[in-house]
Amino acid sequence: MLQEILYLLPQLAVPVLGIVILSACFISLFSMRPAGRPKAVLVDKNTGEKIVVSLYETSLGRSKSSDIVIDGNLVSRSHAVISRKKKGWFISDTNSKAGTFVNGEQIERRTQIFDGDTLSIGGSMFTFVAPNAVREDDDGTKVYKISSKTAHRESLRCAVIDNETGETYPVREYILDIGRSQANDIVIDDPHVSRMHASVRHTSEGWFIVDNNSAAGVGLNGYRVADKEPLSDGDVIQILRHRFTFKENYGGGDFCG
Repeated sequence: MLQEILYLLPQLAVPVLGIVILSACFISLFSMRPAGRPKAVLVDKNTGEKIVVSLYETSLGRSKSSDIVIDGNLVSRSHAVISRKKKGWFISDTNSKAGTFVNGEQIERRTQIFDGDTLSIGGSMFTFVAPNAVREDDDGTKVYKISSKTAHRESLRCAVIDNETGETYPVREYILDIGRSQANDIVIDDPHVSRMHASVRHTSEGWFIVDNNSAAGVGLNGYRVADKEPLSDGDVIQILRHRFTFKENYGGGDFCG
């Protein structure tokens, strides 16, 4: 009996090894599969460009083979990786020369990131936008979790309407930028308007108007916005003499889907 078992062992080893290799391939394939719907967005702080993060593991670097290619002398060919895990979003530095920074601090190991965090990749600055990744204070203690109020793009129907022209601007990818730069979603040709003046953003807590450190400030229903203020249907956003009305479920159109 023992001899028969010893005889069968080499024959069983090959199929078992094949199953192990196949399983590893499936795991690797699953980790890189498209998320179906964009899960997060990187907003270039210099240009306002929005880059969708649509993989569970997304490589960033100067190499053309990177999922997100970032130009710059300080950017390594393979600089960093953003990954989506069960516990949330993470960024890892892949032995880059200039390092990877989160909110101004250089990371040494895989670090969890949250909606609104600032990422520095070889000097290129990005705002990480992921409404389903929030920080919450609980009795003074930081609690990190993925919010149960996940904001699905298909459920977001909203728009910003120019009160003067009536033009409607749908809010896409959880964020709409307003300013003088051509990189904005709403471009205001006014020398007194800052390049990246303000943003309409969606988080797990709802819609907000955010003042991006503008020179002239942002108004909401006649009051100045200190940093950010929650938005409700019908609120009026004012940037100097320019007025816009925020509308949710506008006409039932799927503006954010």
